Amino acid sequence: MTIINNIVTGLARNNESNQNTPIHQVKHTTDADKIYEERQYDISLPEDVLINFSDQSREAFTILDHIDEIPDIREDKVSALKQQFEDDTYIFDYDKIASNMVDAFLNGNT
Repeated sequence: MTIINNIVTGLARNNESNQNTPIHQVKHTTDADKIYEERQYDISLPEDVLINFSDQSREAFTILDHIDEIPDIREDKVSALKQQFEDDTYIFDYDKIASNMVDAFLNGNT
């Protein structure tokens, strides 16, 4: 997750500036299904360092995990629309299409 990596990177930079401990990049992955890139770092922290995240941060991480599970494309709706097109049962609402086109033009959304 990008937020977790930013937190870890910030901790690593803080650790580096305080202890001059080098940060070694271990892995760089790009997942075609995700918009962002993940970077993982090997961070050497003293054993007595304990990182506690607030309840609000833990809740944010949980929400982000759930968001990652939501598919980008709702395959069920896409397949239903494809089937309607193939069966010639899809009904075009020309008034709605025209209204949306006019609204988009007036609002500067082209």
